[in-house]
Amino acid sequence: MITTIESKPCQANNNGICCEKDARAKCFHCSHDLCLMHLTEHTQYVENQTRTCLYSHEKVLNDLYNELESVSISSRISEYPFIQLEKWRIDAHKKLDQLAEEKRQEIKRKISEYQIIFIEKTNEEKQKIELFKKQLNDLTRRTHVINKDIKHIEDKIKETQSFLQSIEKHSIKISTYAFFVNIRTMFFDSQTSKMVQSPSPLPTVIQTAQSKRNTRSELKEFVNNTNKKCLDKKRSLSVSLL
Repeated sequence: MITTIESKPCQANNNGICCEKDARAKCFHCSHDLCLMHLTEHTQYVENQTRTCLYSHEKVLNDLYNELESVSISSRISEYPFIQLEKWRIDAHKKLDQLAEEKRQEIKRKISEYQIIFIEKTNEEKQKIELFKKQLNDLTRRTHVINKDIKHIEDKIKETQSFLQSIEKHSIKISTYAFFVNIRTMFFDSQTSKMVQSPSPLPTVIQTAQSKRNTRSELKEFVNNTNKKCLDKKRSLSVSLL
């Protein structure tokens, strides 16, 4: 029995002219039925396209490699962070110098205020001593001295001694923590000879752009340390006025 093979026309089309030959194979690239001649031409075309694509990719890879050979670490990494840090350092020093000058002037004002009170109080004590000396001379001339008079003189002597002891404790103390500065005074009251400690105000704060984020937590920690009286003694400067 003879088997009849059904033929298919070649699907090649050159400028609108269809091939009249029978197809002999199917192209897996474009799924067209082609005759042997057009199959050969089409195979060569696909091969050329493939090699052109490969050459193109090879060129891209070579260009990328050359670019990687010449690339270096960006100045945004190797230089700019140091520029930012130096700018912050200069700015922080300026603000720190400004704060130190403000506190220096504040200390001078406190010393001036203290000197006025100091002179006034010491003069008062001198006048009292002169009065007590006169009273003592009067007692020495008497033929009869009672214990009450002697006790009065002794009490006044103790008061003056207590006054001198209180002066030795007078001071201005500066507490520092990071960019915080707190000034506290230990003086006598302007109306009495008793020592009075100034309340601890909220510390003066220097804020830079980098430190603003940490200011709240640092301030909270500083206030807690102040309340507990646990500030580092090594960083506390005591200025005795006598």
